[in-house]
Amino acid sequence: MALHYCKKCGRIADLYDWETDMECDCCGYMFKPVPKNLLEENLDCCFLNDETKQQFIEEYIKKSPELDKYLFEHRDEILSKKHAEFNAKLAYGKAVMEGRDKGNPYGVECPYCHATNIKKISFTSKAVHTAVFGIFSVGRNSKQWHCTKCGSDF
Repeated sequence: MALHYCKKCGRIADLYDWETDMECDCCGYMFKPVPKNLLEENLDCCFLNDETKQQFIEEYIKKSPELDKYLFEHRDEILSKKHAEFNAKLAYGKAVMEGRDKGNPYGVECPYCHATNIKKISFTSKAVHTAVFGIFSVGRNSKQWHCTKCGSDF
């Protein structure tokens, strides 16, 4: 791993060697490597001590002509917002994959698999089922909902 920084927003990040052409996750500007003479090596990683980090920020980041002062001052807020949006999208995707998308119109979830992609069993469906299966449809006809994920009626 090696330390890289963004000249536009001042973000400092650890990147693997194969990530050298990576864009900053805050502003989209390309990361640049931190000069080796400023780094302290510790077993398997490099880092900046507090004094060197402040010196690096003053000499390299704040004097960069590409620096955007607004991004520099609000970088943590921007990253926090982006991470929250990403986590929300991830949670929604996970809910969809598990069949638990809360966007159903009934507000009911399957008691067996907890999916929310369910549909109401209509009177017509019950009548047709009774006509086809007769007395054997009594158990199903007492149910109100059908889960489209696991196929159970409840």
